Amino acid sequence: MSLQHKILIVDDEPDIVEVMVTRLEAMGFYAVGFTRAPKALDALRKEDFSVLITDLKMPDMDGMEVLSEAKKIDPDIEVIIFTAYGSIEGAVQAIKEGAHDYLVKPFEPMELAAKIEKALEKRGLKQRVRYLEREIDDSIGQHMYAESPEMKKVISLVHQVSGSDATVLVLGESGTGKELIARMLHYGSKRRDGKLVVMDCGATPPTLIEAELFGYQRGAYTGAVKDKKGIIEEADGGTLFLDEIGNISPELQTRLLRVLENGEFRRLGELEQRHVDIRVIAATNVDLRAKVDSGEFREDLFYRLRVITITIPPLRERREDIVGLSQIFLSEFCEKAGKKVNGFTLEAMDLLLSHHWPGNVRELKNIIQSAVVLCRGNVITPEDILPSGIFDRSAAPPSDEGLNPLEAHEKAMLIDALKKSNWVQKDAAKILGISRRVMHYKIRKFNLMPGKEN
Repeated sequence: MSLQHKILIVDDEPDIVEVMVTRLEAMGFYAVGFTRAPKALDALRKEDFSVLITDLKMPDMDGMEVLSEAKKIDPDIEVIIFTAYGSIEGAVQAIKEGAHDYLVKPFEPMELAAKIEKALEKRGLKQRVRYLEREIDDSIGQHMYAESPEMKKVISLVHQVSGSDATVLVLGESGTGKELIARMLHYGSKRRDGKLVVMDCGATPPTLIEAELFGYQRGAYTGAVKDKKGIIEEADGGTLFLDEIGNISPELQTRLLRVLENGEFRRLGELEQRHVDIRVIAATNVDLRAKVDSGEFREDLFYRLRVITITIPPLRERREDIVGLSQIFLSEFCEKAGKKVNGFTLEAMDLLLSHHWPGNVRELKNIIQSAVVLCRGNVITPEDILPSGIFDRSAAPPSDEGLNPLEAHEKAMLIDALKKSNWVQKDAAKILGISRRVMHYKIRKFNLMPGKEN
């Protein structure tokens, strides 16, 4: 048992409180006892307790009231009711109201310990479920939107390989969504109930990468005052995502290769071999093949990492996704800011479509966030986007007259598809392989109307 689990006790009989605190501390718990319920609840507001044990019948506040108030303060706390034999009916009612279990006085220490262990197990399970829900929500919130053929192929490949335990190498420029691909792979796998542990090797100082990866034993080096798990060990049973894998040193590459081959590793300062069961997903925005050729990256590790390779195209090569992503980010930031912005003017969207996007989806997301903050009307205009300093009005393609050759070709294809579908937008979009939303935008962009000289 661990001192990290704090137990809160409340009973109006001081002798019972004293005995229970003594017994629980002997079992290895940190226990705090009170004879008045209001004081116990005050303690709960100030400290994080795992389990509350309360008497059912007390003069100032009965156990049912304590249960109700405790759950308001900390919904995760597990409550055990203890009561006299004649009050079992009340204890059963308490369970219906949310208590974990009850004990009948007098009870044996081992019975108490068993009830607490079950309560802790239940609390841990609830917290684990919430952790997974947060992870999934975060993953979904990153918006892996695919309208372009290129991204549809990527998503299809992710779904195809997520059920495998094969190592995956994700390639793509900064800001394309490599971590999101890792999350999709994890949550689509049989390891979804385990942790997804992320390490950015590019953001971690080289001197700390080894300790962060493998952990260390107390005294392994100056400052190692206690044993520490590394992220490899933290990911046991789950998935380890190593971003910017090209930044690790040749020495660490050798140790990582051993983990990939047989799951074995050693903490720093330790002789004992440890074993983990993990899936590794790595990512980089550099040319690893070139690093192999220059001797900076081990060839055997390179091939071990790229059992499956997923390449994410940059945003400039999948402009069909810009409209949908912009709308998604607009909705997200409007909700956060409490603003109502209905969309983009054609000129504003032209700016977004014409930009080169060196920062990819991350840059687009930041631009939309800035535009929502600056927007004073009910639509995003070029004036809301231009203060970012990265846009040039002259870069936006001209509307109506003066179309460049690419736009003229695009307009001709739209008109042809619309005519073939008798101007039914849904059918025209299907012919072109685009969404109805993108189709609607393009019709507005080129001011196309049935019967009009287009």
